[in-house]
Amino acid sequence: MALSLMQLMAVQAAEGEDHFLGQAEAYGLLGIYGGHFVGQALAAAFETVEEPKLAQSFHCYFLLPGDPNEPIHYAVTRLREGRGSDVRNIIANQKNRPIFQMTASFKLSEAGDEHQPEMPAVADVESLLEARKSDDAQFNPPPTLEGRTEMLMASDHFIQPEFVAGRRAELKLWVRCNSEHQLSQRDSQIALAFMSDGTLMFNSVIPHGLPFQTHRLTSIDHAVWFHRPADAAEWLLFDQRSSAAADGRGMNHGEIYNRQGQLIMTAAQESMLRKIVDKKG
Repeated sequence: MALSLMQLMAVQAAEGEDHFLGQAEAYGLLGIYGGHFVGQALAAAFETVEEPKLAQSFHCYFLLPGDPNEPIHYAVTRLREGRGSDVRNIIANQKNRPIFQMTASFKLSEAGDEHQPEMPAVADVESLLEARKSDDAQFNPPPTLEGRTEMLMASDHFIQPEFVAGRRAELKLWVRCNSEHQLSQRDSQIALAFMSDGTLMFNSVIPHGLPFQTHRLTSIDHAVWFHRPADAAEWLLFDQRSSAAADGRGMNHGEIYNRQGQLIMTAAQESMLRKIVDKKG
């Protein structure tokens, strides 16, 4: 029986203070999906942060591809220990090589002034689920492996067998973690971290070609800011776009909203965007 997402993201104490081990997973041709590192690194950092502090933000770099046949070693460094906030650095290693790095901040919740953009209007979850019953073209990005998460595409211009010029560099999709129980605030942040890397890099390729057919893609760096708590087992809207592409790189942005229209999370990511050159000619 496949592990649930939270079981897969859990880390175990390893030899040495603030050292942890996480289980790897194969995600097809990708090897280890980038969000796997992101979620487990955040879980490792939480092991060193006292309750009830939650993640405020994290910034990370994908350094090397991971080996899905090897456990992942996470070393956490306590950069700041404060009464109201903490900062951690997390390095993921395999075979004595750093393959992923994250710096994460944590804080106690507090009341404050609020403003936010308006959530975009999209097709509702129920109508998309009904349409999916008769749709043979399922959207199954890496985070949905083993049914751990669900993603419903609310954009009508992405999944096409051939490239169509003039498409907007944006995606909108509903996402959730499959869980039989309401997730804790920390588990929800880990689940959101895991899902946050899933489709962002696709935005930059949309005006130019098809992912992995005309262009090579991979995440370079990734950042997330959490604004409000949310239950990641409920459907959330992930509104995404690419603002620029140049120098073999794409710049991607996204916001996650709950169904009440509250802004939950902001994400930004730079990804590789390189044309696949046919060398046969």
